[in-house]
Formats: sequence, structure tokens, C-alpha cells
Amino acid sequence: MIKKLFGLLQAVLMLSLLSCSIVSCGDKKDDPTPDPTPGGSTELNITLPASVDVVVGEDCRIAQGANGVVTSDLIYLEKDGKITACTVTEATEDHFSFRLPSNFEGGTFKVIVKRGDRRITLGNMTITMVKYKFDLLPTTTVYGVVEAADGPIPGVVVSDGVETTVTDEKGIYQLASKKESGFVFISVPSGYECQLSGVFPDHYRTFAGKANEPENQSFTLTKVDQSNYKVIFLGDMHVANRSANNDIGQFRKVASDINSYVKSLPGKVYGITLGDMTWDLYWYDRKFGPEDYHKTINEVLGGLPIYHTIGNHDNDMKAIGNHNAKNPFAASVAPPYYSFNIGDVHYIMLDNVDCVTYNGDGSRNHIEGQIYEPQWEWLKKDLQYVDKSTPIMVMMHVPVFASNGVNKFGKNMRDCDKLLAAFDGYQLVHYVTGHTHRSYNIVPENEITEGRNIYEHNLSAICSDWWWSGNMTPGLLQATDGTPCGYGVWDITGKDIKWIYKCAGKDENFQFRSYDLNEITFSLDKDVPLLTDAKMKLQFSAIINAYNGNQVGKNEVLINAWQKNSRWTCTVKTVDGKALDVKEVSAYDPIQIMACTAKRMNSASCTDAPIGTAQNRHHFYKVVAPDADTDLIITVKDEFGHTWTETMERPKKFDVATYKIDIK
Repeated sequence: MIKKLFGLLQAVLMLSLLSCSIVSCGDKKDDPTPDPTPGGSTELNITLPASVDVVVGEDCRIAQGANGVVTSDLIYLEKDGKITACTVTEATEDHFSFRLPSNFEGGTFKVIVKRGDRRITLGNMTITMVKYKFDLLPTTTVYGVVEAADGPIPGVVVSDGVETTVTDEKGIYQLASKKESGFVFISVPSGYECQLSGVFPDHYRTFAGKANEPENQSFTLTKVDQSNYKVIFLGDMHVANRSANNDIGQFRKVASDINSYVKSLPGKVYGITLGDMTWDLYWYDRKFGPEDYHKTINEVLGGLPIYHTIGNHDNDMKAIGNHNAKNPFAASVAPPYYSFNIGDVHYIMLDNVDCVTYNGDGSRNHIEGQIYEPQWEWLKKDLQYVDKSTPIMVMMHVPVFASNGVNKFGKNMRDCDKLLAAFDGYQLVHYVTGHTHRSYNIVPENEITEGRNIYEHNLSAICSDWWWSGNMTPGLLQATDGTPCGYGVWDITGKDIKWIYKCAGKDENFQFRSYDLNEITFSLDKDVPLLTDAKMKLQFSAIINAYNGNQVGKNEVLINAWQKNSRWTCTVKTVDGKALDVKEVSAYDPIQIMACTAKRMNSASCTDAPIGTAQNRHHFYKVVAPDADTDLIITVKDEFGHTWTETMERPKKFDVATYKIDIK
């Protein structure tokens, strides 16, 4: 009986060696050292491909020459400390085949030949499980299928940033790519979402194989209802893990506000960044680059897919040339340019920071506002698939236009005219940009649009003034123009688009601040007593000139409506109903002077304007009250009919407690 049992155990053991099984690597002390030669072995005439497709239910087939794998060998696929052992089912002088487990899901594995008591490493290979074989064209180097649970998706635009094609009726695409860009992406079709890795949509892949080696890059999407959704626009973040301004700590609070807000919203919500998520100056000494950002954003934000725009500070300042400067961002965050669709709107991400002159010395001498090739040719190809009636959203980091005064704008981009002409014929175009850490908005009736139905929304920064005001004066995190920390919220139903700005720590009804100028005074002696540099004293004096005490008693009230455009209105009445004359003006925001500028300049070592210094901007209103005590009713109205009202009790104190915003 014992002999029979022993014989049965031996048979089971032999069967396990002759079939596919997953075993732990275990203790390898007794194993021979594997051959470390990448891509093949000096003993075996095999050049392992970077990737291979295997039809579900069929064997994996690999080319080889004479003196290759034989049927008595085992194939080990090693990944994450585990080994999948597979039997060799066929071996000839031109190929060998091995069987995969029925539940095999694919992935990237180290491929090892087990021959007797030895292990010979062939290299790494990606195995992709597919439903059917692809009949590849001779020039194809990238191919795949785009599908959802209910089947293939035809007509999906696929590009490597140079070549562009669409999927056929089976959802299959083929590209004759030279792989110079380093990535391939799909323009996610309307009514579908990508799979997510944290907050990152799986809409692009970096190439795995050699330039002339075909590789499978397939995408699986999910069908969703996008008839109504919201987009959260996130301006410059500049997360750098600096202790000097506690950027990570402050960012976590803002992210918590975003999470709470997103959870309160019905329906689908998507996120779009506007560049400068990182800060190239601190990639190296503090080691916080795109990979660290990738990890951090996944830790602190959830519940929404986020598409990313590249900014000037997201380029590798120590790289040589434009392409190399983009590589770290493209490897871990997003391609520098691409497109996608949500509902009835087509979204285009462009990169208008050209790093062609980067020479590796860290000087960051990029060309701002310049769209480099091959984006122009790619854009033409991308737009071939977009109907002229489709609303277009174009995201870039550097603004198209510049704000030069109250309702006065100029062209900011180097190739501005070329960009505007690229979208001629489209009925509606919105440019959404960042970079300035300020707020200004252009509407079609502004002269700078030259009669086009275009908008630009230059959005303030998540980091506001690079996190300085919030660190130096907790509760007053705001940009250099006085825009409180926050983000854009767009409500899109079909082709109907509305927008608003939400301040972190406040609801959507907080859209302006009022200042009683009788209560505000700044001076060199009181606010910057330690400042000794003559040039900086002159600069501070210019900033505080409107608040140097000469205005006290003139009963002026200043209103900062940070998102205003020329369609907005502001009316001010006394509590007894008397209408007052309201003027649009430019100003330095008093809170930014108090919270950041004065504190950063108040030093004997201050010889240049510190980052975060208040700037004279153009989204203010001013009114003169009858006296110092009369209360006012201030009403601000946007183009969508939203009205926001404050009953301003005067005198209104000017201190931290009055204006503080707690971001929790």
C-alpha cells in the first residue's frame, strides 16, 4: 500500500512538471546563477522580442535558430518574486512554443530557460493575451485593439504624435510609427472612459520595443453617460516638497477640499491640470520630480480621472534638447500633447514651451509661448476628425493673450496668429491656460479676438503665490493679484458650457472681496522696518502708494472680483437705496501686501523682489461712499446671471480674522 502511495505521489510530481504551474521563487541558494546577458544567451541562439501576442487558448511561439530551446526544457516566467513554469510543446530550428496557464493574464516577465539543474536567462518580454491574431502590414510597428465590454470600438483616433489613424470595424488600428515621440495615445472617444491608475487615465503608452519591432498597445474602455458632467481645472501646483513654505502640507489641504467638493457633485467629474505640477529647480536636491508627483497626486486626490498639461517647470532642466526635456513627464504623467473627447466637446492639450535650446547646464532657457513641431502637423490631422460644430477646448500652460489693463489685452504667444488660424471655421473655441498665477478672462467681444468666437480663461494657481502667503499668514493663501486659492469648475451639458471659480475653503457663492480703504494703511516704518535696500524701498513704496494714508477719509471702497470679464457688472447702493458710481480700476490687492509682500520684504537681506510679491492687476472695482459709516450693498453679476451680494458693514476692519479662509 505504501509503495502504491509513493508511486502515485511520484506521478503527480511528474505531471506538475509537465504542465503550467505557478510556484514561489523560494530560496535560490542552491540554484546556479542565471546568465545575466540581456536579450538572449550566449548558449542559446535566441533573440527575445520585447513583446509578443498570444491568442487565448493557444501556445506562445518565439523565433529561434539552431541550438535553441528543446522540448525537455522548461520555460520560467518570473514576475514580482513568483515563477510561472511552462512546458515546451514544440521546438524546431526556427521556433519554439510553450503553453501558458488557462488563467494567464499577461504582463512583463523575465524569461528563463530551465535546463536540467541550470537556469539560463533570455531577458525580459511583455506577453499580451489577445482574442485573435492581427494581420500586420509590412510597415506596422504599433498596433492594437480598442474595445469595451460590449465589443470593439470603431473610429477611435490613434496617434504617436506624428502619424494618425483610426480603428476599423473590429476596433483594430495599425501605425507605421518611427517611435520617435516615445508614446502612442488614443483620442478617447465620446461616451467612453479609460481604465484608471489612481487618477491617471490609461489613454497613452510609452513604447516598449525597438523602432522597427512591432508591438501591441491595446486599450480597454468603459461606456458611460457624458450628456452632463463637470470639469475641475487645476492651475499651477508647484509641489516641490520644500520645508521653507510647507507646500506638501498646504497641498494636502487643498486636495482635501477638492475631494469633498467632488463627492458633493452628482454625475461625472473630470480633472484637467494646466501645467507646472512640479518645480524643476527642486527635482534634484529634494528629489521631487514627475514620478514623485505621480505618487503624491494618487495619494491625495481620488474620485476623478485627471488629464495633465505640461508646463515649463515640468521639463527636465538638465536635459539636452526639447525631446529629452519632455521625457520624464511623458514617462510618468502624460504625453506633452494629445487629445480626447468628453461628451460633445473635443479637448486638445498643446505644449507651448519649447526647450530646443536646453543644453544640460540647468539654465532653463526655454522659449515660452512657442508650439514646436511636430505639433502643428499633428493638430491638423487631429482636427480632420472633428466636426466644425464641435466645441473645442485647448489647454496650454502659457497664455495665448496678455492682460495689459482694464479690458485691454495683447497677444502673448509667439505664434499666436498661427494658433488662432488653426481653429478658424470652428464655431466655439475656449483656451484654458495657467502660468501667470493670476486671473484674467477674454471673451469674444474683446478687440483682441479679431471677431472670432473665442475665449481665454487664464486660471490662477493652486499654489497661489508659490505657497508663500498661506505659509506666512495661515488662512490667507492667495495669488499675487489677490485671487484666493481655488480652481475652475465647468458645468457642461451637451454643447452648453458654463464656468465658475471655486475658492478652496468656500462654496461657489464666494466670488469677490471688499475693502474699506479708510481702514487700510501701509508704510515703510510700520510694515518693513528691517528693509534697508534703497531699490526695494522704492518698489515697496510704489506698491503701497494707494494705501499710504492719503486715501484715509476719502471713503473709498475697493472690490476685487478676481474672475470678472467685460461681461460682468458690479452695482453698489447705500442701504437706503442710493446708487453709487462704480469704476473699473487696476490695483494691488491689500491682503497680498499684508499676508506676503510686507513680510517677505521685511529683511535687511532683501535686495530683489521676493517671489509672491503683490502685482498691479485689472479685475477691481472702486466706489466712493457718502461717508465713513454708511453701509453698502454690493452686487456682482456674471454672464450666466449668477449674482453675489454682500452687505458691507462699515467701517470694515482690515485684519487676518476678517478675511481668513480655513482650508480643511
